[in-house]
Amino acid sequence: MRRWFAIAKATTLEILSEPLSLLLLLSALTLAVLAPALHYHQFGESTRMAREAGLSALFTFGTVFAVAGIFRSFRRELETGTAQMAMAHSVSRGVFFFAKFSGALAAYAVFAVILANVSFVMVCGAAVGGEIARRSGDIARLWAPALAAGLAVVVLAPAVAAALNRFWRVRFVLSAFAAAFSISSAGMAWFMDFPLAARLSGAWLVLAFPAAFHIAAASAFAVGMRQSFAVAATALTMTLSSCAVGNYYLADFLSKGGAVPWMYVAEALLASLPAVAAFVVLGVHLFERRDIA
Repeated sequence: MRRWFAIAKATTLEILSEPLSLLLLLSALTLAVLAPALHYHQFGESTRMAREAGLSALFTFGTVFAVAGIFRSFRRELETGTAQMAMAHSVSRGVFFFAKFSGALAAYAVFAVILANVSFVMVCGAAVGGEIARRSGDIARLWAPALAAGLAVVVLAPAVAAALNRFWRVRFVLSAFAAAFSISSAGMAWFMDFPLAARLSGAWLVLAFPAAFHIAAASAFAVGMRQSFAVAATALTMTLSSCAVGNYYLADFLSKGGAVPWMYVAEALLASLPAVAAFVVLGVHLFERRDIA
């Protein structure tokens, strides 16, 4: 367990230290903040744009973040000889593979929590702005304090990371993730609305299941194929699985005060587990057969 935890932790930090990971996070946050702010909610329900912007950002940017991160991590381990060193220290290939997979899931969870915090604040801001508009008869706009809280994550996280890197030599990208997590969590706590959070959490949680599937597939292909074939196989798998998107992207469930039933969340989890497990088993099998000496 200690070896598994050490490898999983190292993988999580490795993915969160990638410049591309930070770029994807900031892009997702910008979409979640600016999409509802710039459109002034003229497309129906006042909070719909805020909800869908956050869910879309997680579904697209979050998936790319996780898949690219675990793919680069596995390829780096194999090409630099780190995997061979782990095998020399009595770490089985199955433990090594599953630890890397677990680390990628943890990194995705950090990404998702940051984005979910900011999206929640935007939904609160849209709801308050809509209520103000109904009372005043004006155009519905995002409530200014919520907009400021969302922009603070986008702007302050890189600024804090830059200061830490400049004066204390702290790793820029990793500290930016830590700052974004802390600032977004503070905003979430400040605007906390427990009934609203409970209503939104099911839709956010369900999106983690296809992400786990794509992470497992990318991991299996990364250890079992040459890089060009692995990239092509990962892209093909993501394309072929897109037909199931509607079962996990549940924005419509949240319209007019609705929520995703927790029984549906459980069913979605059970439906995705066999596919995730199949790719994990395939990845371990391909890794066992791979010559890394």
